Amino acid sequence: MMWTYCEQWNNLTETPMNPLTPEQARNRHSSGELYTAVASPREGAAPELRVEMRLETGYASVIFMDEYGRDTLDYTFTLINGSLFLETVRSYSYGSSQERGGYADVDRLETYEFTADGVVERTVEADGQESRESRYGVDVSTNWEPVPDFGAYSSLIRRDR
Repeated sequence: MMWTYCEQWNNLTETPMNPLTPEQARNRHSSGELYTAVASPREGAAPELRVEMRLETGYASVIFMDEYGRDTLDYTFTLINGSLFLETVRSYSYGSSQERGGYADVDRLETYEFTADGVVERTVEADGQESRESRYGVDVSTNWEPVPDFGAYSSLIRRDR
């Protein structure tokens, strides 16, 4: 995996905003400032995922992208007592659309919101309709992750959770 660092990723242009050197990104990681790590399988290949970190405000996100540069899966973590808790999972579907990046319209959005005390709310938005359901007493022990060291994102970027 090849990592590129920037302040943020631009979905519309599919390019990094305010590129950072690895050392600048490491400094931002240490201070908790916003930075984004973008992963590609090899040099010159399209990015497959990005990790957005802003620990000063207690936030980390892992976004998986498809071959059209669109977000397909988004894990959002919240910093609680020194550990990251997977608070929200969003899955995006674009049907047969082949539009690029931020220009694509989502056909179906499925969202799971978790609380540390075991409540899960599932929302599905499709065909102009929205449905919601909640579950209580869910074991969320696997939603916890240690705050990674800079560049050591392997635990956070696990696709299957």
